[in-house]
Amino acid sequence: MKVAPFKVGPDFIDPGYHRLATGEPSSNLDLWLMGRDEVIAALFRYSKGRDIGVIEGVMGLYDGIGLNYSTYEVSRVIKAPIVLVIDCSNLSSTASAIVSGLKDFRNAPVKAVIFNMVGSVGHFNYCKEGLEGVKVLGYIPYSEELKVPSRHLGLVTVEDEKKAESAISAASRLVEQHVDLDSLVDIADQANELNPAPYENAEEATDKELAAVAYDSAFSFYYRDNLELIRSRHQLKFFSPLKNEKVDGADLIYIGGGYPELHLKELEASTQTRSWIKRASEEEKGVLGECGGLMYLSREIVGDRSYDMVGLFDISMKAKEKLVMHYTELEALKPSMLASAGDTLRGHEFHYSKVLSVGNVKFALKAKRGDGIENGFDGALEYNSLGSYSHFYFRTLPHASL
Repeated sequence: MKVAPFKVGPDFIDPGYHRLATGEPSSNLDLWLMGRDEVIAALFRYSKGRDIGVIEGVMGLYDGIGLNYSTYEVSRVIKAPIVLVIDCSNLSSTASAIVSGLKDFRNAPVKAVIFNMVGSVGHFNYCKEGLEGVKVLGYIPYSEELKVPSRHLGLVTVEDEKKAESAISAASRLVEQHVDLDSLVDIADQANELNPAPYENAEEATDKELAAVAYDSAFSFYYRDNLELIRSRHQLKFFSPLKNEKVDGADLIYIGGGYPELHLKELEASTQTRSWIKRASEEEKGVLGECGGLMYLSREIVGDRSYDMVGLFDISMKAKEKLVMHYTELEALKPSMLASAGDTLRGHEFHYSKVLSVGNVKFALKAKRGDGIENGFDGALEYNSLGSYSHFYFRTLPHASL
C-alpha cells in the first residue's frame, strides 16, 4: 500500500522517521498553526494518490493548549477514527482502564488499541483483560532492536542516527507478526467523508527565481508544506553549510532549525557560506533564519568557547540551556518577508538555547504569547533579512512574500 504519513502538532523529528518507514515525505496537521480549513486541505493535498493515511498524534490524546489543539481535536476535525498505542512497560491490567478512560473522557472515537512494550503473551493477556467496546489489534513485544537514542528535543534525527533504518525494519517485522493489520485497514475505511473548502494551487511562475535552502545534519527542521510552497514559486536548490557550500544567483536563502550547536567548529569554518549569506543580505536578497537558522545568522554561538557565525544580527547565543517548547502568537510591528505591519502570526518555539546579549538589533515582531529573542520581541530585522526563534507555517501567513 502507498501510505501517506502525517504528524499532529509542531514536530520536525518524527516526520523523518515516517519518511524512512513509508518512502514518502510526512506532513504536519496542526490546528494552532494552520487552522481547521488548512488542516483539512493539507490532509487532502498529501493523501492524493495514496491508499491510506496514518497520522501520528502528539503527546497524550488530549494534550494541547488546555483541551484544544490536541490529537483528539484533530481527529474531530478530520473525522478520523483513533487507534491507541499504550506503553505497557510498567503496566498490566491497568492498561485496559487507561484505554477505557481515554475513550470515555470526551466520548472519543477510539476504535482499537495496540499494546506496546509487552514482555510476554501472558503480559499481553493481562493488559487486555476486561476491555470492552475497543478492538484489541495485538501487541508489540519489548525489543532492544526498537530503541533509538533521544536528545533534548526528542529522538535523534534520522540524519544523525544510523540505527533508524534498522529499528524501523525491526518494528515492521514485529508489527506484521503481532498486529492485525487487516482490521487496522478496515478501521481506516470507517473514516467519515470530508468536504474540504475549495483549494487553489499556487500559480507556477514562468520565470522562477532561485531559492536556496540549507539542509544537512545542522539544519533539517522544515515543514514539508513550507518547502512545497517555496518550490511552487522558485527553483529550489539545497546547500550544506557544514560542507561550506553556496548557491550562486539565489534570491532567497532559507535556513531552518536543527542542531547547529552540535557542529560549531564546522559552521565557524564554513567561511565561504557565511560570507555568501551576509553579502546576499547586504544586497537586499531575502534571508530567513528560523531558530537554529537564527543562531547561525547571529554574531556568535557560545559552547565550550565562542564560535563566529554569519554575523548578520548582533546577537550572542548560548548553545545549550533549558528546553523551550510552546506555541507562539506575534504581532508584526514592521513589514517583513513574512508579514505586513499589524498582522498576527502564529508559530511555535522549540529550542535548547538562549540569548546572552543583543546589540543594535531592530525587531519586526512582538510576542503576545511566547518568549521571543529579547523581552518578548522576535523577528530580528536587517535589510530584507529576518531571524526568528518562532517557526511558522507559511501558507497561512496572508502577506508572506517568500
